[in-house]
Amino acid sequence: MSEKNYLEDELEKLILSDPEIWRFIRETSLDGVWYWDLENPAQEYMSPEFWRVFGFDPAEKEHLASEWQDLIFPADLELAKDNLTAHLQDPDHPYDQIVRYLRSDGQTAWVRCRGVAIRDKTGKPIRLLGAHNDITALKRSERMARDTSDLLTSIMDTASSAIIGLTADGQIASINSSGRHFLGGLSADLPMPWPEDISFLEALTLHPLEASKNPILRSLAGAALKGEVFLMTRTSGDDPRYVRVSSAQMAQTDPTLHSVIILDDVSDQEKHRQQVERTSRLDALGQLTGGIAHDFNNLLATVQYALELTRTATDPDLRDSYFETASKSVERGAALTKRLMAFAKQQPGIAKSQAVQAIIDEFEDLAHPAIEASIAMQFQTTDPDLWVYCDTAQLLNALLNLVLNARDAIIRSGTGSKISVRVRSVNEITADATLRQEHPGTHIAKGLHAEQFADQERRDNSAYRYVEFAVTDNGPGMSEEVKRRAIDPFFTTKNTNSGTGLGLSMVYGFVQQSNGELRIYSERGQGTTIRLLLPRGTMFGKREKPVERPPEQRGNGERILIVEDEPSLLVIMQELIQSLGYTTQTARSGNEALDLIQQGEAFDVMITDIVMPGGLGGFDLAKQVRQIRPDLPIIYMSGYSGYSEGDMSDVVAPMLQKPCPPAELAEAIGTVLSKTP
Repeated sequence: MSEKNYLEDELEKLILSDPEIWRFIRETSLDGVWYWDLENPAQEYMSPEFWRVFGFDPAEKEHLASEWQDLIFPADLELAKDNLTAHLQDPDHPYDQIVRYLRSDGQTAWVRCRGVAIRDKTGKPIRLLGAHNDITALKRSERMARDTSDLLTSIMDTASSAIIGLTADGQIASINSSGRHFLGGLSADLPMPWPEDISFLEALTLHPLEASKNPILRSLAGAALKGEVFLMTRTSGDDPRYVRVSSAQMAQTDPTLHSVIILDDVSDQEKHRQQVERTSRLDALGQLTGGIAHDFNNLLATVQYALELTRTATDPDLRDSYFETASKSVERGAALTKRLMAFAKQQPGIAKSQAVQAIIDEFEDLAHPAIEASIAMQFQTTDPDLWVYCDTAQLLNALLNLVLNARDAIIRSGTGSKISVRVRSVNEITADATLRQEHPGTHIAKGLHAEQFADQERRDNSAYRYVEFAVTDNGPGMSEEVKRRAIDPFFTTKNTNSGTGLGLSMVYGFVQQSNGELRIYSERGQGTTIRLLLPRGTMFGKREKPVERPPEQRGNGERILIVEDEPSLLVIMQELIQSLGYTTQTARSGNEALDLIQQGEAFDVMITDIVMPGGLGGFDLAKQVRQIRPDLPIIYMSGYSGYSEGDMSDVVAPMLQKPCPPAELAEAIGTVLSKTP
C-alpha cells in the first residue's frame, strides 16, 4: 500500500482542529449526518440537513431515534435492521442500503443510508455514525426512463413492423415482438447473434446476395436504407418473402446501438405490383405485336418475291442479289423476333446502372414498329456519357407505355403528329423542391424526399444528380381532371376495349420504387410532356454518389421581369431570383407584361411562360416586346418540352424546362446578360 498523501494527512488534522471545516463538509457534501448511541438507543443526533431533506424544521425535532422511525417505510426499516445486525457482528459487512422516507408533504424521499460502527477497545459497538444522500431526483429519473422504456416497448410490440437494434458487430441488442416472430420465433436473451438461417436472395437466381448487397451488412457499414425491397428466406424451407428494409445509424452517444433496422413483409404488395407490371407489359406487348406483325408481313412478302424472282432469273449475279435480299429480310425478321422476346422475358426488380444511350438505342428499335408512319418519332440525348441507375426492364416498359399513350391520344383526337423522347442530366434538384411541389402534376417519391433532406443537411456542398427522361407529344393535351387522376390505377380515357388503365399507374409505381419523380405537364391544345426523374448511375454498375455543386452565378441587382400565370409559382420564382442577387417585377399575364414595357419600365431580362390566359402567349409577347425593346434578352420557361425554334417564330431564345434548378436558371440569366451590348 502506498504511503498516505501529505494532503490527506493535512486534511484529517484540519478537520480535527477546525470545527468550521467539519461543518462545511457536512453541509455541502451530505444530506444529513446522524450519530446514534447504541448503549442508549433512544438517543440519536440528527444534523439539520437530515430533517430539511424530509421537509421538516430542525428546530421542531428532538434528537431521539423515535423521531424518524415513523417516517421510514416499514419494509425498508426491516432491511436496515437486518443490515445493522450483520454489520455489528461483522465490521466487513457494509451498512449501506437505499430506503424510503415519508416527507412532510406526503411525497416519498429516496435516501442512500450508510453507516459505520464505532467500537470500544474490546471491539464492542458503542456508537453508529451515519450519513444520508438524497437520491430522490435520481430515482424519479430512473422511473421516468423506465416508464418511457416501457411505453416505447409497448409501442414497438404493437407495431407490425420488425424493429431491430444492432450493435457494431452485428449482434441484436433490441428487438420487438414482431421482430422475434419475423425472424422465426426467436426466444433467446439479448444480446444475441443474427439468426444464421435468415438470408437475402437474388430475386432472379435465388442465390444468396453478395456481401456488398446484403442490407444488414450495408447498414452496419453505414448505409442508410430507404425502403428497399429484398427477397428474404429461412433455411427451414419457408417460402421466400419480399421484405421492405429501412435503416438508420444511431447517434455516436449511444455505445450499445449502432443501427436500427425496420423490416416489413410486403409480399402481397410486391406480388400485386409484379402482377400489375405483367398486365401492363402484356398490354404493351399486344400493341407492339400489331406493329411488328405489319413489319413481318412486309419482310415475308420481300422474301417471297425475291425467291420467285430467283426461280426465273438466268443471270447468276442477279440471282445472287435476290438471294441476298431474301437473306437480309430473314435477318431483319430474326432481329424483330429477338427484340420482342427480350421485351416479353425481361424480369423486373433489379436496379443497376446502364448507359443511357444504349437504353435509348434499344428503345428506339422497340418503339418504331408500334408507331404509325404518320407520327414522327424523335430521340435525343444531350449527353452520350450519361448513366442511369434503375431497373432497366421497367424503364423500357414505362417509356413504351408513355409513347403508346401519346400515340393513342394523337390518333383518337386527330390532333398532332409528333412524339419525342429526350434525355438530359439534372445536376441539382434540392433547391427547387418547393417549386416542384407547387406544380399539381408533380409526384415525388418518399425516397427522393429523404435524399433532398440529406442534401440540404450535408455540409460539403454536394448533392445527388439525376437523369430526366421526357416523353412529349403535340397532341390534344389533358384536361385538369385527367391530369388529376392520371396516375390512378385503372383510370383510362380510352374505351373499355382499348386499355387497362394501368399504364401511368405502373409508371408511377416504377418511379416510386426507383426513388425518383414523375412530372406531368399538359396544356389543352398544346400537348403533353411527362418526365421521369431517376437516379444517376456510374459505369461501374453503382449509383452515383453526391458530387460537389458547381459555383452559382449571381447577379448584381439587374432587374428581371417574370411573367407567370400560376400565383404560387410566381411568388416562389420571385423569391428564388431575388436570392440570386437580382431585383424583380412580376406580371401574371402576357398583356400585363406588355403594359409594363409600353409604360417605359426598364428591365434587363424578361423570363416568360409560354401558355398564359388572355390571348397573349409567351412567343407572341416576346415578338411584341422586341418591337419596343429590340435589345431586351428573353428567356422562355415551360413544362412542355415539345417546342422547337420554329415555334418561337421571330424571337429565338433559350428555353428552360419548368421548374428548373436555381443553378441552371442563374446560368441562363448570366449567359443572356453577358451577350447584352
